[in-house]
Amino acid sequence: MQGSPKRRNAAIDSAAAGIANDPQYGGAEGALRTHVLRHEPLERLKQHQRVPLVIVRGPAGFGKTTLLRQYSQFRADQGDRIAWARMDAQATDTTQFLRLLCDAVDGFDEHQRQRRVRSDPRPPTLQNLARTLQRIDGAGLVVVDNFEQAFTDGLEGVLAQIVRLLPSGVQLCLGTRVLPGGRLAGLQLREQVVIVDEDELRFRPAESHEFFREFADLSPREIDDIHASTDGWPAALQCYRLCLRRGRRHRSLARAGKGVTSDLIDFLATEVFEHLATDLQAALFDLSVPEKISSSLVEHLTGVEDGEQLIRRIERAGLFLANTDLEGRWYRFHNLFRRFLLARMRREVSEAELRQRHRCVADWYAEHGYREEAIQHAIEAGDHPRALDLLTGVIDHLLAQERLALIERYVDALPVELMLDCENVASAAIIAYGYRRAFDKANRLIEARAQRLGASGDAHARAVHDYAQLFVLAAQDRIQELGERALDASTRLDERDGFQYAVTLNARAMQLCAQSDFEQARGLLLRARPLHDRDGFLFGQAYQEAIYSMTLSAEAHIAEAVRGLGAALRRTEEEAHGSVTAGSVLAMYLADGYYEQNRIPEAETLLNEYGPLAEKQVIVDSLGVMYLVQARIAMNRGDAAAAEHVLERALYVGYQHGFQRLVGYAQAERVRLSTLGGDLDLAERRLREFDVARFSADAALMFHAGETEAHTVTWARLMIRLGRLSEARTELQWALRIARSRRRRRRELKLLLMLALAHQAEGHANLARRALLDALEIGLPRQFVRALLDEGPPALALLRDLRRCFDTLPDIARQEAVLADLDHLLAEAGEPGPSLLRPVAPPLDAQGGLLESLTNKERRLLTYVAMGLSNKDLAERLSVSTNTVKWHLRNIFEKLQINNRMQAVAVARQLGLVE
Repeated sequence: MQGSPKRRNAAIDSAAAGIANDPQYGGAEGALRTHVLRHEPLERLKQHQRVPLVIVRGPAGFGKTTLLRQYSQFRADQGDRIAWARMDAQATDTTQFLRLLCDAVDGFDEHQRQRRVRSDPRPPTLQNLARTLQRIDGAGLVVVDNFEQAFTDGLEGVLAQIVRLLPSGVQLCLGTRVLPGGRLAGLQLREQVVIVDEDELRFRPAESHEFFREFADLSPREIDDIHASTDGWPAALQCYRLCLRRGRRHRSLARAGKGVTSDLIDFLATEVFEHLATDLQAALFDLSVPEKISSSLVEHLTGVEDGEQLIRRIERAGLFLANTDLEGRWYRFHNLFRRFLLARMRREVSEAELRQRHRCVADWYAEHGYREEAIQHAIEAGDHPRALDLLTGVIDHLLAQERLALIERYVDALPVELMLDCENVASAAIIAYGYRRAFDKANRLIEARAQRLGASGDAHARAVHDYAQLFVLAAQDRIQELGERALDASTRLDERDGFQYAVTLNARAMQLCAQSDFEQARGLLLRARPLHDRDGFLFGQAYQEAIYSMTLSAEAHIAEAVRGLGAALRRTEEEAHGSVTAGSVLAMYLADGYYEQNRIPEAETLLNEYGPLAEKQVIVDSLGVMYLVQARIAMNRGDAAAAEHVLERALYVGYQHGFQRLVGYAQAERVRLSTLGGDLDLAERRLREFDVARFSADAALMFHAGETEAHTVTWARLMIRLGRLSEARTELQWALRIARSRRRRRRELKLLLMLALAHQAEGHANLARRALLDALEIGLPRQFVRALLDEGPPALALLRDLRRCFDTLPDIARQEAVLADLDHLLAEAGEPGPSLLRPVAPPLDAQGGLLESLTNKERRLLTYVAMGLSNKDLAERLSVSTNTVKWHLRNIFEKLQINNRMQAVAVARQLGLVE
């Protein structure tokens, strides 16, 4: 991103002007005389220019913006590119956040920005931002001020991804009152973040002396007193300075009291405000209503002919006004001063007048295309019909973009009766409430709309009502009712209803998956996919792909599920307009797949980036998956305390929202941790808290998060450790029959492993090996790792034993693949198995003779053996008995001078019978 030199210099000049006009320096008039450079924090930032993320954190009025402006000027002087974005209340979702960032980075070249908008008028995605950042040529600095305004769970996940997407040499700086989430710890460990906190932002005594140097008659002792009374708080120091400019008689008042309090700021701001001209006071009241102002908006609100001139007058007075962008189009008052102005205005004007001012702001925003800002001000004006009319025009886009928090904020402020008149707004409100787990609000709205519909004969309207309710039922984990309601709604909707009909197919598929009807579930999902694609409904797409992956995983196709989830997540990141809600459900199942394949770092990345949002807004099953994977990763690292903490969090969320299945998953996992940790007394106590009957092997519904643990396995593992082997084996064999009848191969693998451990504990080595071999065959090729290794030393001993005697085992189907999987498991456990003794290849001149010694039938049989067919398969293929197959194999082994199937496969390859 080059831009013309003139444009670039204008941007740098704008940054310099922001410093000169900053209130901390006394505004434009006092800038040269009272300019205070923040030497210590600025020097620290200079030393860390190559760190990807910088966070300047402190309470309001601590000079965060000032420091960032100074740092920006330093970087601009070096020739680095500077982009500046200021967050406000409208940037509370990730869509707006990404839009502001893209606009800020493109701010050097208006042509680039317009070209981006023309090529894709939709809100920007993470990938759009990545491409925009790539246009920065060389080193660059992207500053996001007032970040706390935009901080949400969704944005926390996006922020981590933005840091990952930053090109080399480009740094992201955040000015914020709060730290953006716990995942900073990981960045700090990797030395990817620098944090400047409020202690570093406070003025040092020398800086306070510099700040007040314009007052020649102010003694050093008096300045020290002011510094002590404000504790170096820059905003309070500026208020003092403005009061002192009123004259000596105000100094005693300015120094009244000790300590920094809101009362002190109000008092000092009052001293400043009351000495302003009356027309300027009135203008300040008008301009404090919107969060940010432009010259055009100033003219609209105040009636002045030159809005830019009024802005300059306010700046010269040092009244806490600063640019929010480098182009100088938008300005904002400091939060503390704006709050003071609003509070003062409410004392002096009527509620009706205040509403009229909000209406005036709404009119300007609507006229200039800022519809979301217009909606909020229409709400503040009490003009609910106008707000609803504006919202109706954008609600479908907000829903498709998953801006659920923004939807909830808008609809919370609207009367229910009015909202019910607008079908799409009411549906969106129900969906937003449901997925944000505001179940009381959702159910009240559902009931109100049901009463409104009454005995209406409008089948389509009732179907749309049911469609919206599906989201609430899914979020509440009422899966049986979800499936029934979806089936009913789907009979009154069709493909013409697009994503609404597709959502009913998703819901039915979820129930069918839980009932182990995987083929029918996949059929419905394949019908839903093009409808979600057509309407761009990423939320529906994500759940469709997640449910599809559940069916694959249940049938032990882990690698296929991981590939599909990975592709779906990449697509979501490419197309999602800021929000990662859709991505979070995909990410949790993908993290589980990565964990199963022992790709722990990749799993942790997904959990860190998407976990906070998943905890707020996804269904119980993926929420359970998240907690279980987090706990198991912690346990594998030997951090039992961290694993317990994760499960306590799962219990809290489960009890908080009435998610009984999540509570059960957490309880079962706590039993598992205690059992594997060897504390069997604690495991037994925890087992008594766990509702085993609820998770019995013949449960009507079974879900991904619990099928390999909570159902039978948790109990059986503890019984094996307690020596109650007969009980465990009987229960496992019964559960195995049911799993096989339902084609739950993933569950079958885990049950077989537990059965092998039971046989091993009973001293039945051959039975243990047979059960383990059956489990390994299900997991081919190398799809399952953690399911076996997580059982600890007993499972590892069983794997070692099988490897030692592998060559002596008779009639193993796909013998070479099983052996490769076994060696892979041992290698993943840190104990590579012994190398396989391969037959020495016969000399080239002898190979022809070996081949000629075999009959045509023997050659054919050897080819089938090399394909991995068992004796039974060979008998069926050749229409002979298994004894005949064994007889032929003995002849082949004797002619080829080999001892087993593995050597037969190797020789067949050498002879060119198979590739």
